[in-house]
Amino acid sequence: MIRYLVRRSALLLATGVAGLIAIFVLLRLLPGDPANALLTSTATPEQIEAARRQVGSDQPVVTQFVRWISDLAHGDLGTSFTSGTSVGAEIASRLSVTIPLTLIAFTFALIIAIPLGYVAARWRNGPAGLIVSIFSQIGIAVPVFWIAMMAVIVFAVRLRLVPASGFPPQGWGTPFLAWTALVLPVSTIAFVSSASMTRYTRSAALDVIDSGYVACARALGQSRTRAMIRHGLRNASIPVISVASIELATTFIGAVVVEQVFALPGLGSMLTRAIAQHDFPSIQGVLLVSTALVLVIGFLADVLQRIVDPRLRTSLTGGRA
Repeated sequence: MIRYLVRRSALLLATGVAGLIAIFVLLRLLPGDPANALLTSTATPEQIEAARRQVGSDQPVVTQFVRWISDLAHGDLGTSFTSGTSVGAEIASRLSVTIPLTLIAFTFALIIAIPLGYVAARWRNGPAGLIVSIFSQIGIAVPVFWIAMMAVIVFAVRLRLVPASGFPPQGWGTPFLAWTALVLPVSTIAFVSSASMTRYTRSAALDVIDSGYVACARALGQSRTRAMIRHGLRNASIPVISVASIELATTFIGAVVVEQVFALPGLGSMLTRAIAQHDFPSIQGVLLVSTALVLVIGFLADVLQRIVDPRLRTSLTGGRA
């Protein structure tokens, strides 16, 4: 296990470095100069040159990359070209919205998907299985932004149960208003994520239900439920963990999109604004944090799979999985 953790950590580090390079290079391949964030359409050549010196785009690309990496090594994500504020501080502030939104929605999605997936597998030939399958197909097929807009129309505009959009200016300093503002976004993301995970949970449960070891346990007198819990739960959880890690990363990306619909001050609005204003430090900061979170999620999921499944573990004596 220790050897595996070392190898997997090295892979995580290498992937992170590759992500850093990709973020930096791909942004520089886009048309336009970062100095445009400081200029108007009537800027003179002298003003353009001064702006390029100010943002550092007049220097060679290698020099810009080395400077960026050096700043990152000191924990500095840069300063926004347009607002003049610290990118790291703004990202930290906006993560206080995006992270709770993602984790709460993902938690509800798991709570919904795991029981429904088992129901769909256990009664796959009955009405219950058919209804669950229809629910999962609809959730996968319908775009998340359309569901978000329908939720606003029904629950905010017509029924007036919750706010249509926005977040309280005091943030989490007013907990009730903050939680109320997240009701519709959380429900939207949880619906879409649970639909996808329900299908995978159903598939994993079917493999376990039809397995020989569950049939043997039932032949020895155990009920189906007891046999599933005692012998099938761990085996069924292995593929679900893998899918759940991907879905958690997808939920995070989906939250960035949903934030735009509900006008939440999260990473989504920050990224959209930065792209519109050619604010390279803000774009790089948001992409870097998002990439890091996705990579860490994948790392933790791989480690958790090794813990759950003894067949994947690497022993301390040097045995291979």
